[in-house]
Amino acid sequence: MSLSAKTTALILLMGILLALSAIYIQRSVVYPAFHDIELDYARNNIDRVIRRLDAQRETIDFTVYDWSAWNDTYSFIQSGDPEYIESNLYPDTFLNFGFDVALFLNLDGEPVWGKVFDFPPEGGFINLTETYLDEVVAEIAGFRNRIDFEDDIDNQNTSGIVEVDGVPVLFAMRPIVQSNGVGPHMGYVVFGQFLDDELISTLSEQIVQEFSIELVSEAEVPAASDNYMLEVIDRSALSASKIYSIEGTPSLRATAILPRNITELGSEITFYGVALLVLLCTALAATLLGLFRWMVIKPIMGLKADISSISNAMDYSLRANIRNNDEIGALSREFNSMLGMIESNNTELLRLNAELTSKHQKVLEVQGDLQIANAELKRLSEHDPLTGLSNRLALEKKLEQAWEILSRTGGPLTVMLADIDYFKLYNDQYGHQAGDESLKQVATILERTLQRKSDMAARYGGEEFLLVLPGTNVDDAMSIAASIREQVIGSHIAHDGSPIEPFLTISIGVASVVPRSDLTMEDLVRAADRALYKVKGGGRNNFGCEPVGSTQDDSDKRAVPLKLRCPE
Repeated sequence: MSLSAKTTALILLMGILLALSAIYIQRSVVYPAFHDIELDYARNNIDRVIRRLDAQRETIDFTVYDWSAWNDTYSFIQSGDPEYIESNLYPDTFLNFGFDVALFLNLDGEPVWGKVFDFPPEGGFINLTETYLDEVVAEIAGFRNRIDFEDDIDNQNTSGIVEVDGVPVLFAMRPIVQSNGVGPHMGYVVFGQFLDDELISTLSEQIVQEFSIELVSEAEVPAASDNYMLEVIDRSALSASKIYSIEGTPSLRATAILPRNITELGSEITFYGVALLVLLCTALAATLLGLFRWMVIKPIMGLKADISSISNAMDYSLRANIRNNDEIGALSREFNSMLGMIESNNTELLRLNAELTSKHQKVLEVQGDLQIANAELKRLSEHDPLTGLSNRLALEKKLEQAWEILSRTGGPLTVMLADIDYFKLYNDQYGHQAGDESLKQVATILERTLQRKSDMAARYGGEEFLLVLPGTNVDDAMSIAASIREQVIGSHIAHDGSPIEPFLTISIGVASVVPRSDLTMEDLVRAADRALYKVKGGGRNNFGCEPVGSTQDDSDKRAVPLKLRCPE
């Protein structure tokens, strides 16, 4: 074998080894990394589906709470007053809420009034009460035992999913009490929705993710029911599913079919990366072979000059000028052919680089869109959808953060618990829609009154709001409370049903403390609640302050800094 053949074989072997190494890295490192990213993406999307289903359940429960803790409902369940039915229980009411099932049951679970509707997309409604009422009542009968009447009124609820004629029904149940939350309990209110194809399609559009559901039973679900089930369907699609459990009971399996764009893109990127490496190795091998021949075969000095000229110019369109018919001429022609290949490969390399850059830009755009969507989802999860204020989740995070910081810095932490006076009477007289508008107006006043970026106004529940004022002392807080009260009065929101004023008023309880180890955030909020209770007992439409840990004696009170003590 000639020296040239041996050299060529050695370089080819090196190129093959490099190519095999690149393929191994692609298969064992790069492609699995893209696959893991795709699986995380699938888990995140099926989690979004589960969260949307749970949000739908909470919406139903919130509405049930509003109807069950109402004096009118309390009277109706005892008397069966037809005026209540005519005023409230007509189909348009449940169409607006999106509910298909509405039941008012006595304590024995027997329906005092109940309806099952179907609201077609083209309008109108179909009364399915005679067909499905008995089946619905029977299916939910066992859920009454889950409600503990001795528990706090906010926790006296249950919810779940039952099957009616092969269709899942998502429902919530609460006991009927008076508007102030006091019993004795007189029955139950149950509202529900058919999780049919139309509703699932609507939920899919809201979260921009198509999914399907199917009923499951505890016997069908393994112990670790919250595990993800991920299955590759084919090269272009991936199935992700997860069990949705309510109160610890497996109820539905949600499934989403996701495109495998990430893996496809990863395959393309790694393919072109390997191809580029092979091309570079080929070019390098050819160059080394040319240099070796130039250094070993001395008679080709003329070719050396041409190679040097071309190398210095970096212009691969140039060619060697040797035209001999001997070995040197053949070598020159081979060299010129090699230059043509390099020129072609260089052009192809530029094209591949441009294509790779374009695909990389698309990946960045997709990542940017995903970050925006996640940020919006986080914002929605921490804000009350009606007033736009922070919700209980964001409030608890804020209180924990402020308590931790101020316990180190020694600054005061002040909270205000505000309650709209006689708001149930307002809803009874003007309706829930007007009540929602008044809540928005009061929320705007509270948010406008905040003086620092670190302050927070949150909806605490119903017509109650909680303001967190880190670094604000009692005197400043009382001034803020006075301003809020004046602004609410100045809004002139009519409230003819109020026993104290013909317009909407507000009562505010204030409490302030320097966080320390023998106190908790709950102590602070309870103090504000006591202050609010005293204001209500004193006639409402006012504000007041209550010290944290009010059972301490006068000597203990003197140890509290002046700016944290309630004004005398």
